[in-house]
Amino acid sequence: MTQNIEAQGLLILIVPPSLEESLVDVLLQQAEISGFTSSKVNGHGTVRGDAATLSIIEQVTGRQQRVQFMMHANIVDLKNLVSSLKSTFRSTDIHYILMPILEC
Repeated sequence: MTQNIEAQGLLILIVPPSLEESLVDVLLQQAEISGFTSSKVNGHGTVRGDAATLSIIEQVTGRQQRVQFMMHANIVDLKNLVSSLKSTFRSTDIHYILMPILEC
């Protein structure tokens, strides 16, 4: 028996809360993505080492509020999604991690 297995990937997006609703709208329109999860997370550190990008509260507490999205799909589709997000959300503070999945 031959299996036609397409390479699967896990995409993690970490975004400022101000982009949450826009990103939900974009992700819900992706036919290749059957679903995703989102959760509130804290980011620690600075954007490219620039502490000036942090508010006074963020500087004191050492954390920034963020929203994390996770989804898995065909890795080619996820790469295409990342490319689209880079152009749509250019100059915004979006971080992403794209990893291959060995088994799911």
